[in-house]
Amino acid sequence: MATPKGATTQPPARAAGQAAQLLLLEDNPALARVVATVAQAEGWVVHTCVDTAQFVEALESIRPDASIVDCMLAEGSGLDVLGRLAAAARDAPVLIMSGYGDTLLRLALQTAARSGLTRVSAQPKPFAASTLRSFLHQASGPPPAS
Repeated sequence: MATPKGATTQPPARAAGQAAQLLLLEDNPALARVVATVAQAEGWVVHTCVDTAQFVEALESIRPDASIVDCMLAEGSGLDVLGRLAAAARDAPVLIMSGYGDTLLRLALQTAARSGLTRVSAQPKPFAASTLRSFLHQASGPPPAS
């Protein structure tokens, strides 16, 4: 979703004065910077974690409005945090990403469903900034009717 030239994007709706919180699990510094830059431009506060331990620790103090989780990390698997994420923010949108193919992404979606997450999508890497913006715009809206 493109913003007309000269228009400003509105941050996701939250309590007065609060920006939406995005919890990012990505161990590739270059990709993490790109995701953070795009999300911040859309009005999100980004909390970047490079491993599962940091992500779990962050969940103790942050209730994310959305999360982005990389499947394969240098130290473990992003899939290991899905249960904790479901306990903390079951209805918050989650984007699971992987550069290791569709089979891993299908497994990730199945794992997310078993963990109790209700708003999950998967995206192969690399992906365009427009794909990320689309996820963020959908995440900032109300949950779909069930």
